Amino acid sequence: MGKRQIGELQLPEFVAAVMISQIASIPVADADIPLLHGLVPVLTLGALEVTTAFACKKIPRLRRHIYGEPLVLMEGGRIDEKTLEKARISAEEVLAAVRSAGLSSPDDAECVILEQSGKLTVLARKSSSPLTFEGAGVFAEEPGAELPVMAEGAVIRRFAEARGKDEKAILEELKKRGTTPAQTLYMTVDRKGGIKTAQSEKGKK
Repeated sequence: MGKRQIGELQLPEFVAAVMISQIASIPVADADIPLLHGLVPVLTLGALEVTTAFACKKIPRLRRHIYGEPLVLMEGGRIDEKTLEKARISAEEVLAAVRSAGLSSPDDAECVILEQSGKLTVLARKSSSPLTFEGAGVFAEEPGAELPVMAEGAVIRRFAEARGKDEKAILEELKKRGTTPAQTLYMTVDRKGGIKTAQSEKGKK
């Protein structure tokens, strides 16, 4: 089903996963039932799930019918009771989501959205959001994300290639810093080439 579905199943995907596990367990539990009798429906359900996911990706209207659409439960501090009834969500759950977002009052929330996955997303008003450089009129140059090119002494090649580093360059950088891979907990490199390292507790001994 892919990495996204492992962490966040949509309803049809959850149903397919449960059905596959139930069908697969039948021939395993009963020796009199041939394995093929369980394998065929499992493969059929798997193929149906993949086909449905592909079709939903290509056809937005079909995706909306199967997975549904996001619902705005609260906007401008006002809860939409009709939408709550439609989604079968209580006002207490909406208020709990506001508190979980670190907001002290419902008035601090611009809107609360029920996502297709079933999660509640809370968007805070700008006046309630933490002050940022941009909000203060200060524009700083972004160095980009710090990708881990090494963790626990092992080079992470995909991230290293993304930052234009190979294993030799990483080892040379560690040598300049007077350390070794065995003594390095992790090393990160940002888009500007800035490097940060953390020494392992084992390496300090």
